[in-house]
Amino acid sequence: MQNFTDDTITITELHINRAEALRYLHINGQAPAEILADLAAAEQQLLQTAQPRFVWQEFALQKAEEIALTGTNLTLKGADIAELLQDCDRCILLAATLGLAVDELIRRTELTDMSRALMLDACASAAVENLCDRVQQQLAEQFAAQGRYLTDRFSPGYGDLPLSLQKPLCATLNAQRLIGLTVSGSGILLPRKSVTAIIGISSRPQAKRQSGCATCNLAATCPFRKAGQNCGK
Repeated sequence: MQNFTDDTITITELHINRAEALRYLHINGQAPAEILADLAAAEQQLLQTAQPRFVWQEFALQKAEEIALTGTNLTLKGADIAELLQDCDRCILLAATLGLAVDELIRRTELTDMSRALMLDACASAAVENLCDRVQQQLAEQFAAQGRYLTDRFSPGYGDLPLSLQKPLCATLNAQRLIGLTVSGSGILLPRKSVTAIIGISSRPQAKRQSGCATCNLAATCPFRKAGQNCGK
């Protein structure tokens, strides 16, 4: 896999968290050896196919009844995002994707081997989380050098932050031109294995929250899970 980078962040490779991939497959505990072998093969195929790309940008926050991003028409609505950003005067918008080739690989595989397609899908969900984690880790190191601290990331459609924010968020980042990321009429990211997120920037350390589908009270109705995606949390 080639390096993927922007002006300040370079990531040389992705890693797939095997436990996360198994969780997406609804396999708890120790998986049988044959499942692990098939999953390992799917991991390699997925990593050879993925074309990870990302874009991020920092914005000042204006806080009133709603939170506005200076220099944009973007407003952040909801009590959950307000709580996340309560100590923050700036934020980062992030968009990341594994690329269209991953979607095409999964679709082709569904026609001949549904079990393998499900494994590829699970690996892709874990891989895009890993991409976001790695970008956020390097951002955290950059901002820590300036005495600034990052919150966890928070995605449209998570909690009470509306999914309708996807389209203006991607437009603000010029994500279609820069990384090929678009939004469907129903707010689903295309390519499917993509994530958008908001990360707060504060002058003091921020507590980490529980994350992942298993701890989310919206898991049963999540639009991301229904579309085979995750929100990056």
